[in-house]
Amino acid sequence: MPEAYSIEQLRAQAFSLFERLGLPGRKLEDWKYTDVSRLASTLGETWWQATSEQPAFSAEGSIEDLDAYRMVFVSGVFVPAQSKLPDGVDVLPLADLLKRAQSDDSKALFKLDTDAPLMNGFVAVAVALAQDGLCACIADGVILDKPLYMIHVGHGRSHVLSGVMLGTGAEATLIEHFIGSTDEVAGLSNTVTYARLAANASLTHYRLQQEHAQQYHMGRVEVKQSRDSRYVLHAVELGSSLSRLDVLVKLAEENASCELNGLFVASGRQHIDHHTRVDHIAPRCVSRENYRTLLDGRSHGVFNGKVVVHKGAVKTDSSQSNANLLLSKKSEIDTKPELEIYNDDVKCAHGATIGQLDQAQLYYLTSRGVPEAIAKELLLVAFADSVLVGMKDKTVRRFIERAAFAKLPHTSGIEGLTHER
Repeated sequence: MPEAYSIEQLRAQAFSLFERLGLPGRKLEDWKYTDVSRLASTLGETWWQATSEQPAFSAEGSIEDLDAYRMVFVSGVFVPAQSKLPDGVDVLPLADLLKRAQSDDSKALFKLDTDAPLMNGFVAVAVALAQDGLCACIADGVILDKPLYMIHVGHGRSHVLSGVMLGTGAEATLIEHFIGSTDEVAGLSNTVTYARLAANASLTHYRLQQEHAQQYHMGRVEVKQSRDSRYVLHAVELGSSLSRLDVLVKLAEENASCELNGLFVASGRQHIDHHTRVDHIAPRCVSRENYRTLLDGRSHGVFNGKVVVHKGAVKTDSSQSNANLLLSKKSEIDTKPELEIYNDDVKCAHGATIGQLDQAQLYYLTSRGVPEAIAKELLLVAFADSVLVGMKDKTVRRFIERAAFAKLPHTSGIEGLTHER
């Protein structure tokens, strides 16, 4: 398809792509364990139509004690009156970004790459139907003194296209928080987030999905990094009945590094599917992945992590770890770490584990006077701690700890079990 530099062209491309791809089915290897047909059966044939009504913004469920700049979206619509941004950060609509790209392709953030890995009909619909794409553009050399808190309140069916672009040497923390509206109407949150890091830029990205039990969540994060840039992701999946998140990172220039961390906690009949793909395109780049999953009830988890080392990407250093804890006999996990290496002189490793609470460790604690309930909590906290400890924002980390462990019947809450780090 030809490159699109106008909204009309871009949306037409997206509609055409959706007509070609349709909804992903389980015959596709990347969707083998996730059945989205129930989404259409629940929401009807017009599942893709965005909800026209927009409820008033409510801060309920957000991180209210967080000192941060703020961008608020309700049903996919940006709410300027509830948003607060600092100097050095411009919020540009999709139309302006597309105009920029006409003269400088490096500024083409919202591209619809029809041949991109893990491309699917949900992405095409998001690009086609999002009211407008918005990007937070952080100027060269700007170092944000507070996080940028992007709140997405899901109501009914919505499609959101958002992005962040960091200039040379810029540094920022982005917190994306997906929460459900208080009326808990069945619906779909379909989100695509783009990030582009210029040379020496650094972005720490928290992505917390905490939508209500009637909501379906489809998410995609695409990151492209220039030389000497650093990207850190903390992806936390707690809510919705069925969620899917694809994370794609391109280490496009030398000495770029990325760190992908994930914590998924599911109970009841929840289904959480997470795919990652890291492309080592340039020499001397580093990638780290660390994912932990806690599954209770009849919940089902899916993790697929793929690292591709391209020809010429010498001195690549990559490692990937996925550990899964099944807390009930009927919970289930499908995990598949992958490596594709087309180059010599690299250091790559991956691994996955599946298990239950260690009975020997549980016995050790209870035999020394620790009540069994507290002993289980301690073991769960220790299991998740390798992900939690990397969260440098203490306010966000405490919020995530409380929300994550409150989902599990094995715990009474983790107040007093975690420590300041």
